[in-house]
Amino acid sequence: MRLIAFLMLILLSSYISSPAHVPNFDNFTTPVIEPGKVGIFNFTIQNRYAYPMEDVLLNIEIYMWATENEHLKINKVRDAPVIQESGEYKYTLHLGTIEGGELKVVRFHIKTFSHTPDGVYFVRFSIFFNYNGSLHKMWSPGYFSREVWDNATRNHTLNLTYLSKAIGEPVDGIVPDSSFSVKRSLMWIFYVLLGITIFVGILAFYTYFREEGNIRKEEENIYRLKGKYRYLEKELREKLKKIRNQ
Repeated sequence: MRLIAFLMLILLSSYISSPAHVPNFDNFTTPVIEPGKVGIFNFTIQNRYAYPMEDVLLNIEIYMWATENEHLKINKVRDAPVIQESGEYKYTLHLGTIEGGELKVVRFHIKTFSHTPDGVYFVRFSIFFNYNGSLHKMWSPGYFSREVWDNATRNHTLNLTYLSKAIGEPVDGIVPDSSFSVKRSLMWIFYVLLGITIFVGILAFYTYFREEGNIRKEEENIYRLKGKYRYLEKELREKLKKIRNQ
C-alpha cells in the first residue's frame, strides 16, 4: 500500500508539473505607455488540469528595466512605473477557484510618471493554488538568476528540485514572464517639422517679392537663411524616419 501511495504521489507530481498541464498564461495585451500616463495590462490564465484549482493567488511584480545598452533592477530605477491597483511594483490578486478548462481574465493598470525612463520593463509572476488538497507553487523565470536558470535547464531538461533549492520555496512548475514598454511620444518632432515648414514657406514668400524687387535689402539676411533651414528640415525628417523604424 505504501508503495502504491508513493507511486501515485510521483504520478500526481509529474502531472501537476508537466508543461502541458501547468496553468496556461496566454492572450497577453501589454501596453506601450507614454511617460506620465497609464496603460492597461491584461492576459488570461487557463486551468489545464482535470479538476479545479482552488484558493488561487497570483503574484505580479515589475522587477527589471532594460534598454539596448543597460539594465537595472526596478528598485534602482528613478521614477519607475508601478501597478496602479497597489501603488507598488508588486500586486497580489485573489482569483478564487478556477474550474478545469476555465479561462480567467487578469487585468490591471501600469502607472508611469513624467520622468519615467524609456525602455522595456519586465514582469514576473508566481501562482499558488490548492489541487486535490495539496498546495502547489509555480514561478516564472524572472525569479531566478541567469546562472541558476541555465543550470536548471541544462541538457534540455527542467530541474525543478534544483530551482526549489535555489529559491528556498517549492517549485512545482514554470509559468512565463512578460513585459511592457515606456516610450515618449514622437509628436514633438512633428510639430518641429511643421514649424520649419511654415517658416520655410514664409521665406519663400519673401523670396518671391525679392525677385520682384519689392523687398528691402536689410531683409536679404532672412532670405539667406532659407537654404540653411531647408537643410535642417531634411535632416530632421531623416532622423524621424530612423526613429520610426527602430
